[in-house]
Amino acid sequence: MIPLVDTVRATPVVICAHRGASGSAPENTLAAIAAAIDCGATMIEIDIQITRDNHIVVFHDEDLARTTNGTGDIREKSYDDVRTLDAGSWFDARFSNEHIPLLDEALALIKGRAYLNIELKPMDVSERTSQILDEVLVRIDAQEMLDATVFSSFDHRIILHLKSIRPDVRTLALNVPGDTRLPHDVVSACRADAFGCSLEELNADLMEDCTQHMIPVGVYTINTRENLITAINLGVRGVVTNFPDRLQNVLADLNMTSHHSHR
Repeated sequence: MIPLVDTVRATPVVICAHRGASGSAPENTLAAIAAAIDCGATMIEIDIQITRDNHIVVFHDEDLARTTNGTGDIREKSYDDVRTLDAGSWFDARFSNEHIPLLDEALALIKGRAYLNIELKPMDVSERTSQILDEVLVRIDAQEMLDATVFSSFDHRIILHLKSIRPDVRTLALNVPGDTRLPHDVVSACRADAFGCSLEELNADLMEDCTQHMIPVGVYTINTRENLITAINLGVRGVVTNFPDRLQNVLADLNMTSHHSHR
């Protein structure tokens, strides 16, 4: 695969599947990742959590209850506790065999088929956080996927920490709601490579600042034709969506399909 940076430069609009194709399959499962790959999403966004015994799993919440038949804090469970849980039935009975994937399983499925966006949840700046980040990087290096990966976070301390331990890591600073700084101030403060915000926060001044400072912008969560066209007209280059198939169809209608040079 060509490096992510080059694809972003060459692709009119990067479609990033939010927790996989989470509008049509249970979020953060291998089924959702596969669905996103199948419809041609350029990038797949996943969340990670760490079990008590230090297994890195693909999961959004700290609590198991919303998206599995388990309960309690995933960080206090062993991997054996969570690996047999049903992580699909809450979405639709036909996904009852879906489990909480290990990061390694997700990487193996995504490698060479799409780019990866790992959203890092806020963490304390601690030795444990450093160990977790190191472990994630080890997994990505083992798959030779560093060039195909971006780390995004609302916690800009983590982004800065990542840059300090691995300057070659690509990062995206997600705007903290209520932060009134311009994107270039946000990005330079944590040495990020790109800026992300919600569609509600997006405006012409913000986009102009990004254009002036050559900062790529990603916007979430765009699920309709109307919102996608709004974002494109403002000059956005990357959109996060629960329905990558739907947005790919809109881009095809607009003659803006991303040619899959990475396939």
